[in-house]
Amino acid sequence: MPFTGEPFKALLTDIVTPRYVYSLMDHFKCNPTMDKEFLTLTIGSGNRRIALVTGFSVNDYRISNALVHAVLNKCAEHVYSIPTFSSSQLSKWTMEVMPMVNPWPFNSWDVIKGKNTFYTIDGDGIPVRYDALTLRSKYSIKLHSMIHETRPELIIMLISSDKWSITVPKPIGVDNYDIIESSPADFTGHFSYEGYPTVIISVSRDAEPHEIINMVNQLIREHEIKRQETKSLELIVKANGDINGISSILRIHGLSVSIDGDKLIIRAGDEGTRALLNALVDNNLIEYYFDVEITEVQLQ
Repeated sequence: MPFTGEPFKALLTDIVTPRYVYSLMDHFKCNPTMDKEFLTLTIGSGNRRIALVTGFSVNDYRISNALVHAVLNKCAEHVYSIPTFSSSQLSKWTMEVMPMVNPWPFNSWDVIKGKNTFYTIDGDGIPVRYDALTLRSKYSIKLHSMIHETRPELIIMLISSDKWSITVPKPIGVDNYDIIESSPADFTGHFSYEGYPTVIISVSRDAEPHEIINMVNQLIREHEIKRQETKSLELIVKANGDINGISSILRIHGLSVSIDGDKLIIRAGDEGTRALLNALVDNNLIEYYFDVEITEVQLQ
């Protein structure tokens, strides 16, 4: 049955499933996605790339819906008059919109109806937002792979919060926004450690769709990027667990890994991932998240 105005209204008021959004996109021949469960909506034809990421928790649904609505408005000729992306933006930028990066709670009626309070975990009980290092969730791997495939020059992370704020996670500064400490295990700041400038927008829970899109539109522009100097390390660790599994995950993060018996020799794959390796060493994160023991750290 063809969609009319009512399905669009659902985006203004209700939690919707990834397949529902896929059906809308497919009906209007607007940005068909290859994966019905893990939506990535591409819009624009510019040479510069930007990623808009939200939906780690079902509590982000108003943000997710606003972004989906903005994309649909370009295809369905402004069914409702909330802001969308401008033609000048879309001629300069290609935008990868990931509205439900943890799609499981959006598909769970128990969560949606409030019977199940696990708003932030996937179907296997893994909190996807904080799985940026170990990549145990299949959704974590999909998000990580998508960022590496598209290589955006800016990532905008949007999360539901008590009030509006714009911050930037270490170690890359953007303009004069406040810089905050961020764990490499938290996806909202993880990619900054891999060399991707990232801006975090905390969106007020009572924000209207037009406010969300207006804020996003203000950030889709040229930015002054300030990269911190980072030292180049070589790390040798003894693996107590699955050495091939550990090395595989570290390589996904862009690190250079070689195996010598029961030891791993780890270096930054490029200048962008130096900060990640340094953070793993400085904060003992590699021993905390992986079954390894540091035996040697050298400056390269």
